[in-house]
Amino acid sequence: MSLVGLTCLALAATIAYFVGKGQSESALTAMKAEVEALKAGEREAAVVKRVSQQMEEIAYQQKEISDRQRDKAEESSRLAIQMRDRAEQESRSAHEAEGKAVKALEEAKTQRAYAEEQQKIAVEERDRATLSKTIADTLTYRTQAKTLGLTSRNQRETGDTILADLLAYASWYFLDKYKGNTYYTETFRALSMATAASKSYFMERRGAVNALSIVPPEAGQKGKDGCVAASNYGELEICWSAGGKTPLLHDNTYDFRDVWAGKQAVYALSKEGTLCVVNYNAQMQRAVTLPPDNFFKMIRTDSNTLLLAARQSLCWYTFSSGAVSAPVRLQKTLSAICKREHTLCLFFADGSYAEMDGTGKLTEKTPLVKRVVTAAHYAPDLQCLFLGLKEGPVQLVNKYNRQVEILEAHKAKPISITTVGPIMVSGAYDKAIYIWKLDNLLFNTGLNFWQEMETAKTQKRTTAQPQNRVPGEWLSPVEYIYRSWTLSTLGDPRTGCVWIGTATGEVVRQNVSVDNMAQQVHNKLKRNFTDVEWSRFMGASIPYVQFKE
Repeated sequence: MSLVGLTCLALAATIAYFVGKGQSESALTAMKAEVEALKAGEREAAVVKRVSQQMEEIAYQQKEISDRQRDKAEESSRLAIQMRDRAEQESRSAHEAEGKAVKALEEAKTQRAYAEEQQKIAVEERDRATLSKTIADTLTYRTQAKTLGLTSRNQRETGDTILADLLAYASWYFLDKYKGNTYYTETFRALSMATAASKSYFMERRGAVNALSIVPPEAGQKGKDGCVAASNYGELEICWSAGGKTPLLHDNTYDFRDVWAGKQAVYALSKEGTLCVVNYNAQMQRAVTLPPDNFFKMIRTDSNTLLLAARQSLCWYTFSSGAVSAPVRLQKTLSAICKREHTLCLFFADGSYAEMDGTGKLTEKTPLVKRVVTAAHYAPDLQCLFLGLKEGPVQLVNKYNRQVEILEAHKAKPISITTVGPIMVSGAYDKAIYIWKLDNLLFNTGLNFWQEMETAKTQKRTTAQPQNRVPGEWLSPVEYIYRSWTLSTLGDPRTGCVWIGTATGEVVRQNVSVDNMAQQVHNKLKRNFTDVEWSRFMGASIPYVQFKE
């Protein structure tokens, strides 16, 4: 190889060397740089590794913490689940307990309600039993009281008046104390006999006493009460309350049917049509002839006029002139007549009814009752119209023209009715008077007399009765029997007594106040019952009572 070749080769090699060297240096630099980079990367990697390791350690630590927390969470969850399960169980138990409690409460309420109902029933049964016993005891006392009235009369007939008085008072006492009807016939009669409450007078000729009239205080003897009696034998006699009589007229040409005692004279209406005026000195002042008819009633219409009623006509007598008006003829036959406030009530034998006002105008009205009225009486203080019906009962009509429950009484037609205070007395052709204490009346409506008087419309009927009141007991009157028909009755408001006239000429002055008679008997009692008498007449079951202080 030539030198040139070698040179070239050397040059090339040198160049290559230098080139290679330069490249190597560059490469080396690059490599150094790369090494540095790698070292830096390694350092960074180491750092990263360390950081990673640290992070890993932290992660492991976090994992451990997380595991522990998870374990705790799981444990808490398990506990929570257990607690939830336990809570649910307890809740179920609580619900079950609540259900049982509610059920128990309902059962307790039911039991309590049942117990209360049973207690209420027991109380009601006890009260009912107590009431029944009270009623039974009360009825026993009342029955005993009624028996005592009859026993008193029997003892009086044997002559033992002291014991008879005790029995009469005891009869009233037990009826009054146990709220019975003290107007029981046997009690009334026993008290009447004990107090001589019935005083009899006889007309001289024993004529039927058709009419009675109270003597005004101005006309009678000073301090004396009396009654003028008029008979169908033309007798006019004054019967004095204290006893004795004063004859005013005896003339059998007259058949007196009504009488009215004024301050100066007595006016007597004769059936055939004569009005006799007799003064208290027994002098006939005048005999006024009336239009022919069958006269039976006089009514004082005002201070100067007397209405004279006949069966077929009406006329008026004027006191000041002594004149009689022309008659007002009636188309029908009168069976009864009375004055009600400012109106005349006319009842006819066919059951029809009419009213006459103060001007004399007569107007036919709807009948107050659908039966024939044979006696009529109006009591202004009671505002009640009492009507005696042909068959025997007495019908009450209040101020509203409402028919109050009928009072069953007589066995024949009533011919006279009167009142004295709250006591009504009726007489009839059955030889009896019937005495009602109106305060005592209790009707089937459940209302008493005074409530019925204020009731305009018929109330719904009820069977309810106040405690201790036996149905019918409070509609039963005193039945007082006389020897003949009771033709006239008249209440005396000054003395509280009733005058009765009979068909055999007997005039009776009768005390009709049971309480007054009982007080009189009590005042005259001589002693109390002995133990033997009490056991005999009352019985050992009735506690002993002293009537004489």
